[in-house]
Parts: sequence; structure tokens; C-alpha cells
Amino acid sequence: MDKITKQRRQELIFQILKGRAIDDGLTANEVHKRLKNEGLAIDLRTVRRDLTALTSSHGLCSDELRPERYYPSSDYQLKYELHLNENTLQVLLIALNSLKFTSHDYFKNFATETETTIFNSLDSSLANSLRQSKGKYFFDYSTAGKPASTNTKDFEKIMIAIRENKIITCNNDSPYKSDEYNKKRRRFAPYIFILTSGIPYLIVQDQSDFTFKKLRATRVKNVHLSTKSFERINIKDEVHLETLIGGWGGISEKSTEIKINCNAQMATYFQERIIHPTQVVRKVSENTFEITFNCAKSSELARLISSFGGNVNSISPNDLYDDVKEIWTSGMSKAA
Repeated sequence: MDKITKQRRQELIFQILKGRAIDDGLTANEVHKRLKNEGLAIDLRTVRRDLTALTSSHGLCSDELRPERYYPSSDYQLKYELHLNENTLQVLLIALNSLKFTSHDYFKNFATETETTIFNSLDSSLANSLRQSKGKYFFDYSTAGKPASTNTKDFEKIMIAIRENKIITCNNDSPYKSDEYNKKRRRFAPYIFILTSGIPYLIVQDQSDFTFKKLRATRVKNVHLSTKSFERINIKDEVHLETLIGGWGGISEKSTEIKINCNAQMATYFQERIIHPTQVVRKVSENTFEITFNCAKSSELARLISSFGGNVNSISPNDLYDDVKEIWTSGMSKAA
């Protein structure tokens, strides 16, 4: 076996001892023999030093017999040491700040706390270098916008519920529903957290009829976190996340092939950004392109396509074309 680092060597020793107890621990000689069987040519003295080091870093214990037998303590809470280079630190800090500046305010304090912890754990010169680099980054909102975070305390309970499989009681304050609907208290089992361009959504199971729904997380208010847990089930057949496009579309809908014939100006927009994993842009002739993707139809998708106006030549399926045409017709009638 190729030469390995001290850290990797000690990890292998710990893995050999993992799961053992006082009655089946291994001696230094037995550990050494197992390492040799793995092709590691290290001496017994090194193994003994590693075992001593692991008693501090990984909570190894030994009995009082001679020779000593080693085993992991069942009470020790193992903390892994992270090894990050400057590139991974840079990516991590960019991700944290992107989340902090473009998504729900709930993430802001936790992202800042994580960033501070990272800086305090680094060599001062590296920490100062990374701090100075922050001035070279700017995080702008997308056209989807930054969510208006009026439910930060509720959002915290939602995230706990997702993490711990807890049922929540809440109001779903939708601007598209009646006052009677919005006043009704609801019980949801949160299954999946979705983040689309900074906008948070939830896939929940409604406990009144056990159907699955997609909710905009910022509209979930007055959350009470239940002590009752729920058993997660396989939702693959009921929830079709692959059909969503920019958070739009119903989760119970099957994919529909969307086909748009357009000019080069509109095609360039889609060549420079992928709005769905199935998206394909194909050149048909000198100034004619075809854009296709398989996703759920939605009013938001119709509004996106309609924004390209005369750059669009044709749209299918027909009902999506009708939705786009209605937007154009309505707009022209009001502008006239």
C-alpha cells in the first residue's frame, strides 16, 4: 500500500477497533498484525504511539490486563477534525454569504456564527486574508427576489420539525385563499425543504387527509411544534419533484413536454441559463431555435414565456400557448 498520512493511519486503527467493547478489545500487537494484513508496513512502536494518541482524540479505553486491550468508549462523543484548504474555505464562505444575503433571514445569524467559528479556528494570517477577500464578493437578488422574512421564529420551528420528524400545527397564510381558509389551524408533517433561488418551499403531508402539498415556507405562520413524531413513508410515487421548475408547478403533476420555437435572442437567454435539468436548446435554422424541457405546466412558466413577446414563434402544448396568448391579449387590451 502507498504511504499514508498519520491522520489516515489513525483513522484506520480506529476503524479496526470500532464496535468493540472491553471483552473483545485488541492488543497493540493484534492491531499491528491487522494493519500488516491491510498492506501497511509500519512498526509496532508507531502503532503504540497512535493508540496513545487515539485515547485523547477518539476516546479509546484500555483494560488493566497485560498486554492492554483497546476499545472505544461508549460514552465518548467523537468530534471529527475538518481539513479544509484555501479553495474549499473560499467556496464555503461564498456559500454561507450567498445564503445569508439572498435567502430567508433565519439563515443570517447561523451563517454569521458559522463564519465566525471558521475564522476563529484558522491561523490569523489566513483568517485575515479570507476576511479581506469578502470585499471582493457581491451577492445580488435574482428576479425571484429575496423572501420577505416575516416569520423567522416560525421558520426556526419548521426547520426543527424537518430535522426531527415532528408534526407542526400552523396557519397557511396564502394570498390566493379565502380568509376562512387562512384562519383555519392545520396540522402538517414536513417532509422536504426546497430552496429555489433563495425562496424556501416545503413539501408537507396534511394530517387531515394525508395528501402531500407544496407550501411557500414564508406563508406558514403561528407554528406550534408538536412533541409527536411521525413515521416517514416513501413518497416517490406521490411527489414528483423532478417536474418542478423554479419552484413552480404542482408536485402531483406528471411531466409535460414543453416545446418553444423562437429566434436567436430568446434562445441565447436559455443557452446562458438552465431553468430545468431536461432543458435542450437546438438550432433549427439561421435564426430559428427550438427549446424543449419536460416539466409541470404552471402560470409562472406561462408568464416567463410571455415576457419574450415577439421572440416567440410557436408554443406547445396548446393549453400552454392559450395561457401565454391570454397574457398578451389582456396586456394589449389594457394598453390600448
